[in-house]
Amino acid sequence: MNLTKEQRIAKHKDFLQANWRALAAFSWEHYLTDGLGMVAVPEEDFVHADQPQYALLRFRYVPAKSPEFSTLPDWAGGKEQGWLETYDPKQKVIVMILRQGGGTSSYLIGANPPPPDCYTVKKSEQN
Repeated sequence: MNLTKEQRIAKHKDFLQANWRALAAFSWEHYLTDGLGMVAVPEEDFVHADQPQYALLRFRYVPAKSPEFSTLPDWAGGKEQGWLETYDPKQKVIVMILRQGGGTSSYLIGANPPPPDCYTVKKSEQN
């Protein structure tokens, strides 16, 4: 299925909203151990699905200080670098969606509950 730019953005936003708690918990957990960074998500995991939320998603945390960070596509400079320098990980998450066919789409997202609370809930559910 070929998506227009508008359809793709709508799918991304639906996915981000439906998965806020999982993204926030994952980001906070890795921020605690790895420092500032962003969550990378392959678009193929969700973009063609009828429902935007899944139990089996392939999130990857890319710390800003890691060698991998500088090799990410479309990451050099620009708005994402500004986000990385100014975002509050207690409130927001940077998500880079790795698009099918190449390229990326980046989002700075925030919602309630905040990332530390999402992580606390996730940890309590695992115990």
